[in-house]
Amino acid sequence: MGRTVLILGGGTGGVVAGHVLAKVLPKTDRVALVDRSAVHLFRAGLPLVVTGRRRPEDISRSLDSLEKLGVQFIQAEVEEFIPENKAVRTDQGFLSYDSLIIALGAEQELSPGPSSVYNPYDLQGAQQLAQELAKFRQGEIVLFISGLPFPGAIAPYEIALLVDAYFRRRGLRRKIRITFVTPESRLLEFASPYYSKKLRGIMEKRGIRILTGRQVHSLAKGSSLVLSDGDLPGDLFIGIPRHRGPSPIRGSIIADPSGWLIVDPTTLSTSLPDVYAIGDAAGIRSPAGTYIPKVGFFAHYQAEVVARNLALSYANKKPRFRFVGGAKGASMLASFRQGCFVSADVYATPPKVTLSSPNPLAYLTKMLFERYWLKAWF
Repeated sequence: MGRTVLILGGGTGGVVAGHVLAKVLPKTDRVALVDRSAVHLFRAGLPLVVTGRRRPEDISRSLDSLEKLGVQFIQAEVEEFIPENKAVRTDQGFLSYDSLIIALGAEQELSPGPSSVYNPYDLQGAQQLAQELAKFRQGEIVLFISGLPFPGAIAPYEIALLVDAYFRRRGLRRKIRITFVTPESRLLEFASPYYSKKLRGIMEKRGIRILTGRQVHSLAKGSSLVLSDGDLPGDLFIGIPRHRGPSPIRGSIIADPSGWLIVDPTTLSTSLPDVYAIGDAAGIRSPAGTYIPKVGFFAHYQAEVVARNLALSYANKKPRFRFVGGAKGASMLASFRQGCFVSADVYATPPKVTLSSPNPLAYLTKMLFERYWLKAWF
């Protein structure tokens, strides 16, 4: 009888794991992917939805399309993790597994506040924000990070730069003030101070005011952000939500006190046999002690490692693949024509991250990757 590999989550890590397993496992083994949504969302495209450059259908694909590869898709909400029975409970019933890959991502929390607060990390919030920006003609826009860590390590900076570019294109930028608020001691906190200073220079050159080391306490009804050192008024607020580990697993033996899942940093295995965690749900710390960035290209590489090692293990061979914490070729959009290349080696001591100056090639690279991802993986 074949074995069952159950994948929880249809984001980047889950999709890659499903693809690889369907190719390398015998057909007698079952690969099943569970997600509460029927649609995979290419989250790297959300900043372009915010600024009206993408429609939801441009960055969405049906998870049903994985069926043609031999990956069973189950639309269900994961409610409980039952490791002693090698099972999970969903709103559609119980699912058992021989091996489990947890790729549920991070859960979002954005504190309630005035109606002018928008979450660009959510598709509906991104659409609503796009509508508001289209009507906005003058005033103060405040983009704030609610807490650390946040997925998409460069996304908040990218959103701020694209909002700036959006209003420059409309000829309204001189009437609009943009303030970026973060609890980070410096921008790009996981990089060296040199690249933090470089990113700050890129943003300040575009007229974006930066407030670092600010804790957001609440959102007052009088349209102001209550910070650790006073109130910051604004006319439109863009809030990067607080993120936590997935609730069905958060209280389990494999979760740390913050709710992130504890894994071996190279194999992504947990302390439970046959259970792995990848992507944003995993709480992997760098040699410096901080969580490594929660980004899509890390989830991709981690999924490859877990899937290929599982195939070797099932074939009674020694698993040999390792996640090394490095990536090259990623891009952060700096405008609608330029981007910055980003590379990372987060397992180095100290971690190494580089950021190029804005250039057209980095922009083109990101656009081509989006097209590749949405075509090749679906």
